[in-house]
Amino acid sequence: MRKLLTPLIAAILVSCLTAYAVWTGERPRAHYLSDLRASLASDVGTASARGNLLAIRPALYPSDYRDPDLLRMKLAAALDHARAQGLLNDKTVVALPDHIGTWLLLRDEKHNLYQARTFAEGGRLLTLSHPTLLGRLFLQGQDLEEALLRAKARRMARDYQKLFSRLASEYRVTILAGSILLPSPYLKEGKLRSGHGALYNLALAFSPDGLLLDEPFSQPWPQSARSESQQTLHTSSGLVTITRSWSGGYPHSRVTLSDGQTTASEILFLRGRLWPLHNSPAGSELTPSNTRQASEAPGSHLLNAWLEEE
Repeated sequence: MRKLLTPLIAAILVSCLTAYAVWTGERPRAHYLSDLRASLASDVGTASARGNLLAIRPALYPSDYRDPDLLRMKLAAALDHARAQGLLNDKTVVALPDHIGTWLLLRDEKHNLYQARTFAEGGRLLTLSHPTLLGRLFLQGQDLEEALLRAKARRMARDYQKLFSRLASEYRVTILAGSILLPSPYLKEGKLRSGHGALYNLALAFSPDGLLLDEPFSQPWPQSARSESQQTLHTSSGLVTITRSWSGGYPHSRVTLSDGQTTASEILFLRGRLWPLHNSPAGSELTPSNTRQASEAPGSHLLNAWLEEE
């Protein structure tokens, strides 16, 4: 009897392990349902050849990060609306909110994860579908979100640069690409890479030809709720200043474009429903629910400000 049971049990175990291995690799395609609407919530000044600052507050959800092409579709819908309104030209500076790139860590996950109300709610599914994360969780003392981010950081860096470089060259505008959390990020031969050290909040900008513009901005993570940082960039339209802050309980930035004579300025933050970030300030949100919005319209909000003619 023992001789019969041993191979039978072994066969069952092999079958179970094989089925589990197949399940972890399965990513069934699901219908993509998201709000692609965009509206012009603010338009300050008069159209001129000197350029304009177009701030986009996109309405984003976990399902928008299932594939970088879906995120691109959401942002392209906003840019298409701006182009139809005559707001895009070779002097346009498009600004996107901080941490728009961080949730690229959700690429290629199980469909049920995108329906979770919190990251913690989908934690068990993530752990089961990524058995290699267990080593990071227990041997390196990382929590699930950090372990997943570090496991996917290399691909996240590629996706972030490819996505925003493509948008900049396709629409022939300067793009301030928000930011992304990565471990020890650096540039090598013009390509964004990730390392294995401490986490940093990194931001890139792209010129209308899709190439990197000026030096990248980075700051150590986590950040204090009272911290404030400033970045300056030189564009063909003038000097851009980005002041980042977590005051008010959510990440936001004031973006200012100045050509030395006139100034355009807007405040940026994410809309929609994205989960709080790993090690973010206590009690903070990523997509603030009680913050005054530019309008009551659904979808992404566009805030435009023109530099004045002389």
